[in-house]
Amino acid sequence: MKKYIVSNYMNPKVVTLPQDATFKDAAKLMLGKHTNGIVIVDNENKVAGILSSWDLIQYLVPDYLEEDKHLASFEAGDTFSTRIDELANDPIMNFASKKVHTIKQTHSMMEASTLLSEFHIRQLPVVDDDDKLIGYLNRTDVKKAIGDVLKIKY
Repeated sequence: MKKYIVSNYMNPKVVTLPQDATFKDAAKLMLGKHTNGIVIVDNENKVAGILSSWDLIQYLVPDYLEEDKHLASFEAGDTFSTRIDELANDPIMNFASKKVHTIKQTHSMMEASTLLSEFHIRQLPVVDDDDKLIGYLNRTDVKKAIGDVLKIKY
């Protein structure tokens, strides 16, 4: 019988950036790798944060527009590009999620599913016993496990 554990479904190829990367680095990598999520690692390959395209977008919107969204319709046409130019060299750790849930490869898919569900997250970095990044698990990986249980060919 197949074991439904993280190591059987995780992806060992993780899109990462170092902690000193910038807004522009993140945007370039996301576009180049066709991904909406990047794991940020320290110099020991330990998870320091996670960055989603949502984080980029939220950081892009100035606080005054967050507080009063209807003002966005009065912004000048070049406000978007001006704001991006201002943020290009900002460190990603200014806006990345620093509280990251991780999981180990020996944990069950039910544990992984519970974390994804409880915290409404899209991907879970997988770490070894030294907390070093070795892969990630996302919603599609859980769907594959569901498909295996239901004997659905994909």
